[in-house]
Amino acid sequence: MKALTLTITLKQLLDMIKNLKSIKDFKREKYLEQISSILNQYENLDIPTNLSNIYDSLCKKGKDLVREIKENKNSKENSDKIEAYIRYLKAAKADFQGNSNYINKYFRSFLFTAVLFLALSPQYFGFILPAVFFVPIFLGIRGVRNRSITGLYMSLSVIPVALMTSFIWIRYGIYVFSNYQEAISQVIQATGKSISVAKTLVIVPPILAFILLTFAIIQGYRGYKSKDLFV
Repeated sequence: MKALTLTITLKQLLDMIKNLKSIKDFKREKYLEQISSILNQYENLDIPTNLSNIYDSLCKKGKDLVREIKENKNSKENSDKIEAYIRYLKAAKADFQGNSNYINKYFRSFLFTAVLFLALSPQYFGFILPAVFFVPIFLGIRGVRNRSITGLYMSLSVIPVALMTSFIWIRYGIYVFSNYQEAISQVIQATGKSISVAKTLVIVPPILAFILLTFAIIQGYRGYKSKDLFV
């Protein structure tokens, strides 16, 4: 089915925003541009009948927003509500187009990044750094599953420290490549482990660091590509 009711609501919303003096000019222009683009997309979109509940909710939120803007002259509240509705419009469009599965791809790359970061960081940073990021990672897991924009930001926060951890281990891997026997001897002296265990401790972490670097980059890319799928 066509999104006739929604397009009418969006046109009403555009008219309201055009005449809304409580919002700064640059924000008003940004909202008008975003909603106009979304309106054009919805005019050419077929709504799957099995997602009619999402469509009905979208229409209701739009009508409620038009009414609230009429009654509320608070600039910040109106801006927050408009931005939230724009996010909801974009996320719902992805559902209607069958693109929401991309969230699962992002979620998997985030999990791999988080697990490898937690595994590799204690060697150089102790348990303080992974402990500090345990809460953002946990909130990120919950938030991404719920398609929360806050959850997305929480999950993205692990990328910088994951990159830092991977660079340190990769640098160590470069050192091992040039000083293999010396590196093994140092590990044996420091840990008292056998040669086979020492070789594992010398070789495996740098390899995992390359994998961590790869997943951190993939997560960042997928996070950027999927940002409109969160509300």
